[in-house]
Amino acid sequence: MAKILDETPRPTMKDRMTKMVDGVQGSQAWSSIFRPGSIFRKGYTDSPRNRSYVIMNSVLYHLHPVKVKRHAVKVSYTLCLGGLSFFLFILLTITGIFLMFFYRPTDVAAWNDISNLQTSVTFGLLVRNMHRWGAHLMVLTVFLHMARVF
Repeated sequence: MAKILDETPRPTMKDRMTKMVDGVQGSQAWSSIFRPGSIFRKGYTDSPRNRSYVIMNSVLYHLHPVKVKRHAVKVSYTLCLGGLSFFLFILLTITGIFLMFFYRPTDVAAWNDISNLQTSVTFGLLVRNMHRWGAHLMVLTVFLHMARVF
């Protein structure tokens, strides 16, 4: 018995690529990354309110805005507060993971774990103080960054 083959032609590579690109560009992930008002799609009129809307909804535009006011580019002591806040976040993450191995948050073990960390663990006191002062500095730099940006 012979099989009956389907007479429809097999889609070409170009057709398959077009279908895949249309599927990706129609997805929710694509539309959330490339929002209206971006350099890829024009959707909003150019006004200060619409520019701030686009920047608030996109991390890319927060880091590299399309238009920057002249006073914002001027070198000042508050220029790198966002980057400093991010650096402190990374520092807190690394030191927090290190401290997590030596600390148990229970009534019985907490005091002994901290004293053991400070006296017996190599660089334990240094890492604990880096974590503590990094947390204080991060609160301060995030507050100052928000005050400067908004």
